[in-house]
Amino acid sequence: MAGRVLAEERRPYFFLSYARSRYRPEHADRWVAKFYNDLCYDIGQATGTSHPGFMDRQIPVGSEWPDQLADALANCRVFVALFSPAYFASEYCGKEWSAFLKRYHAQSAGLNRPAAIIPALWTPMDISEIPEPLHSMQNVPREFPSAYALEGLYGIMKLGRFREQYKETVLRLATVVKERAADCALPYSPVPSLSTLTSPFADVTPGSSRPAVRVTLAAHALDQLPPERDAYYYGRTTREWTPFRSEGHTLPIGSFAEQVLSELGHRSIVETADEPPQEPVDAPEVLVVDPWAAKDRDIGKRLRQIDRDPVHVLAPFNNDDQQTAEAAADLGDGLAEALPNGAALKGSAMRVGSPAAFRDALPKAVNEALGRYLKTTDVHPPHTPPSMSRPTLRDQEF
Repeated sequence: MAGRVLAEERRPYFFLSYARSRYRPEHADRWVAKFYNDLCYDIGQATGTSHPGFMDRQIPVGSEWPDQLADALANCRVFVALFSPAYFASEYCGKEWSAFLKRYHAQSAGLNRPAAIIPALWTPMDISEIPEPLHSMQNVPREFPSAYALEGLYGIMKLGRFREQYKETVLRLATVVKERAADCALPYSPVPSLSTLTSPFADVTPGSSRPAVRVTLAAHALDQLPPERDAYYYGRTTREWTPFRSEGHTLPIGSFAEQVLSELGHRSIVETADEPPQEPVDAPEVLVVDPWAAKDRDIGKRLRQIDRDPVHVLAPFNNDDQQTAEAAADLGDGLAEALPNGAALKGSAMRVGSPAAFRDALPKAVNEALGRYLKTTDVHPPHTPPSMSRPTLRDQEF
């Protein structure tokens, strides 16, 4: 782990992550530096801080985190990413993104915090040029000047007629940084070392995505609970089941799974075992099951049906749930009886004791489920009528 704790007044409001120009970077990156300085000035005016941001211009590509950069990633309040085609092709930018995201999620698991990564368009980009998992980010807020979306920051800096729109864009972005920093309220936390990280964009082609993953929840709703079971971890519906509920973790397990899968670049299809499928999507599946539910007659019957064509299983056993801890042996036997095939699959985890353990277990289960899915699913090539001739360049009109 890397990054030293800084005094509160020295913590930067934002970390600027950007891709260096491949053509004469010593000259081209002066435009990034100008934007950075302008944004720092506006944030300084809005907050009174003497340390508005952090921008690194000295790190050789491929080197380990230098102390200053690690300190900034571990202490910054938000992360500003300058989107451009070069950004998503840069392994180093991807590692900065990954380091901050791991810190953010470690500090925000189960909390209803807004996103702490703020995108800024350095060049205009079509949605097809941005990796699909990032499409839900609000890249161009409605209140920003129209020229910003059309030209990007670099364009409205270079073209004199957009000077006022550039000033307005930077000022509005400074407001977003200030407000998001306050809403997220991220404390210091060290970040992983560079050698342990991979870019989340390394194997994601812009405009494409990894396969959707179906997450099936099997748990009681409040009105189904057996009399002896503590209601603290349950809600009005199965979707509100929160097996790791605590003061620091309030996110239902289905929403938590969606969050983790989004980090991995997967779209989520969250369903419950007691409802019909939402959509006819053929996808790898993970079953997240409450060990208390396996004892229920109706839910247990449904689990046995699912286990005929087994799926990978994750069973939360909250280490802080005293009632579950005391009944662990009996609950484990019930799960093994209801899901013998799924429990035996590599990647299944039948004793997931904490939110951190769930965050580690879900990617492993998804990886195994995806491998199994790709080996067993049928691939149907598109049907081409026999009479269709093969196109050639001569057939094209220009």
